Amino acid sequence: MKFDEKPPINIGIVGCGRATTVLHLPALQFVPGAKVVALADPDREALHRASKLIAVKQCVSDYRVLLDNPGIEAIAICVPAQFHVEIALAALDAGKHLFIEKPLALTIEECDRLIERAANLPLKIMLGFNTRWHRLAREARTLLHQGILGPLEVVRSALTSCHKDLPEWRKRRISGGGVLLEMAMHHFDLWRYILSEELEEISAQSRSGTWEDESATVTARLSCGALASATFAECTSQNNSIEIYGRTGSMSVSFYRFDGLETSITSDIPGNIPARIRGLMRFVKELPQAISTLQRGGEWHQSYVEEWRHFVASVRTGLTVECGLEDGRRALAVALAAMESAATGHTMTIAKR
Repeated sequence: MKFDEKPPINIGIVGCGRATTVLHLPALQFVPGAKVVALADPDREALHRASKLIAVKQCVSDYRVLLDNPGIEAIAICVPAQFHVEIALAALDAGKHLFIEKPLALTIEECDRLIERAANLPLKIMLGFNTRWHRLAREARTLLHQGILGPLEVVRSALTSCHKDLPEWRKRRISGGGVLLEMAMHHFDLWRYILSEELEEISAQSRSGTWEDESATVTARLSCGALASATFAECTSQNNSIEIYGRTGSMSVSFYRFDGLETSITSDIPGNIPARIRGLMRFVKELPQAISTLQRGGEWHQSYVEEWRHFVASVRTGLTVECGLEDGRRALAVALAAMESAATGHTMTIAKR
């Protein structure tokens, strides 16, 4: 039997907020071998909105009903982070594969509890760091491993959005809200993934307004000695980018642009005619693929499609999950250190395992 001829993986999704309705459900429609058969959420309105997007056999308020269903093979946990470990432990006890939205948990102790419980179980567990599966992130990682930039010197990131209203849990640190836990986590993981470097120490400042940690700036030192900085904000324009500078060249990646990966050597001057010509040639070359991808939702949407494809392939074939519990733990350790730095004004050392 060919891979695509195998029965689909039946998935139950716990949590029907924005992540599910805007990101995961639309992406899963493009994933062969994945079938969402159940939804759970105690919020009846959220459950109803999600159920209008996809026909499912079960719509329930209690997630434990999904765990008792022997026909469901995998559970996607898309609820506020304060409930992740509780649901994940119950799902593991029920023998379900797990897809867990980031952050993995709110404390390192919770992460370790889950890691210990999952050890040696024949189940796949994956963290939802979708940017790892973005086409440009993968290309950037490959180029860096080829050494085109030389020794790493400086990294600069930005992740901003224009959310004017948020669910209550995202407004408070204690429930998993604030940019350092909810947004910066993506780039903390991305630095590790693209650069293949760990973060050793971090310093942060945050700004609170209507809700806590609406914006933040971060500086960090990587294991190779290079420096990294980042800006995160909830209430401004949309940006999701990373710039990487080495001794022999630089690279910039804009994740919301189909032609968003650019490289240059140290003698290049930004905006000069040769650079603009190269940019135009890159635009023309990538436009046909961009049009095709746009018909499937665009590059950002496609990153969710690709992460779900990887998860389904891991469940079906035994393929090793690329982003697992340890990755979730490491990203959380960085975020918690950043939050501690913002609260105390001290530079924090990030504990190693």
